[in-house]
Amino acid sequence: MASFNPEGPLKRLGEGLAIAGGVALVLMMLHIVADVATKYLFNNPIDGTTEVVAAYYMVAVVFLPLAYVTVTEGHLIVELFTGRMSGRPLAALIGFAGLTTLAYLVFIVYHTGVEAVLRTEEGEAWETSVDLVAVWPSRWFLTIGLAAMALYVLLAVIRHFTGRSETDGAARLEVRAHDTY
Repeated sequence: MASFNPEGPLKRLGEGLAIAGGVALVLMMLHIVADVATKYLFNNPIDGTTEVVAAYYMVAVVFLPLAYVTVTEGHLIVELFTGRMSGRPLAALIGFAGLTTLAYLVFIVYHTGVEAVLRTEEGEAWETSVDLVAVWPSRWFLTIGLAAMALYVLLAVIRHFTGRSETDGAARLEVRAHDTY
């Protein structure tokens, strides 16, 4: 019987969230174009555009794709101090960085989750010039995006410390040689 490999579902989750972030980017563009067009053509801009862009689109574009960026090792890596390191010191430093990243992500996921629950319960809304825009759903984008990233970092940390990150395509913390410039 084959054992469960969580990497496939995590990659699909990351891809799905990245697609959602991309859709938010396109919707933001269309919404702003429509707002500007109605403002100049009909002297009647779309009410709440600034609020929707700030509360929904921008948050989705930034936070939802984080898991995908982690899966594809797309984060910036500066090797100023580690470029000449190898062996155990480098492995220890990479492991420490992975654990630190995971701890930070868990901390932020917890606190954004608590805030999302509070804002959901109160039905948070922002005032526009003529109405209110419910913004509480967007509070969950941070928690979802960062939690997905944390799951992948957790898998990479486990693989790093158990020595199972050597297989091609496996979750890993270290930068691949072809990624350096």
